[in-house]
Amino acid sequence: MIKQTPEGLLCFTFAIMLSECTAMLRQFSKRIPLRRHILFYILLFISSCSPDKKNVDVSQVDVKIETERFENDLAENSGNIFLLQHKYGSFFDLFTYQLLKLGTPDTILLKTRLNDFVHDPDITNIFADTKKTYNDFSELNGQFTNAFRHYKYYFPEKNIPRVITYISGFNYAVISADSMLGIGLDMYLGSDSKYYPSLQMPEYKIRKMRREYIVVDAMRGWGQSEYEPDPARTDLISQMINLGKEQYFLDMMLPEISDTIKFGYAKKQLDWCIASEKSIWSFFIEHKLLFSSEASQIGKFINDGPSTNGFPKESPGNIGAWIGYKIVKAYMDKHSGISLAQLMTEKDSQKIFRDSGYKPAK
Repeated sequence: MIKQTPEGLLCFTFAIMLSECTAMLRQFSKRIPLRRHILFYILLFISSCSPDKKNVDVSQVDVKIETERFENDLAENSGNIFLLQHKYGSFFDLFTYQLLKLGTPDTILLKTRLNDFVHDPDITNIFADTKKTYNDFSELNGQFTNAFRHYKYYFPEKNIPRVITYISGFNYAVISADSMLGIGLDMYLGSDSKYYPSLQMPEYKIRKMRREYIVVDAMRGWGQSEYEPDPARTDLISQMINLGKEQYFLDMMLPEISDTIKFGYAKKQLDWCIASEKSIWSFFIEHKLLFSSEASQIGKFINDGPSTNGFPKESPGNIGAWIGYKIVKAYMDKHSGISLAQLMTEKDSQKIFRDSGYKPAK
């Protein structure tokens, strides 16, 4: 049972009182101008009591994240495989066999290959830069704690994963499996890192390879692993709504994080989306794209990039996520009785589209 907050009780009590006196105030409002102002401010107070789905108090939710620093333990104990296996369990196996692809359960060979990885000159430099950049993880622990308190608030039956950092040699930013959420810190060394241009990574990716995106990317990855979409629905509108659900999930988990970070758009790109919502939607309608399942067409609108093909250069890549989010938000705003858990488990994207009544503002 969710306890009613003191603010909620105040609003509820005040609303009952107003239901008895508002009619009287209206009777006198025409004759006494002052009463008109009184009525206005009372109604303004009532509107401030309207529930905000994102504005929930999670301070009493019993969750605290202390990120485990696997990369530090590996650098210090690469020769002690048994210690690492004991402390990290299945994550150690995931890291060695799937991420690094060392490809052997043999203890001696594994020790040798793991040592080769740790003492490779390039990896040694990456270890040093990562340790310098993320020596203090307390702020990120606080962000993860807040995010997973929201997660537990909306999904009380779900377990909270272990959050583990690692270095993979620029291969994996986020992994999630078996109640573990892993973060490749070498993928977040900052947009001015010397490594990324040498790896020929595009600028639109480099821009997001910094601290501010860690918790957003991690929560997105966790949501994707927990709520997989229906693979049979391959049309564009379904793909966009799936992306929209991811964005709405992030909105609920990270209400204090800016939309530019959650969408991965530059501010001017987000501003363009807001100003161009109607024309973006009209483009999809006029070109009869919503129910297309042609992969080459769909990829233009749901894949990341410097901009979206077919739209002005001011547009962001992955513009489908923006429209999908607007549809999902319209659906949730229209159906206040539907919980976040129900939204995330709803695989019928066509139903969400139909029932959203989505219509972009003029």
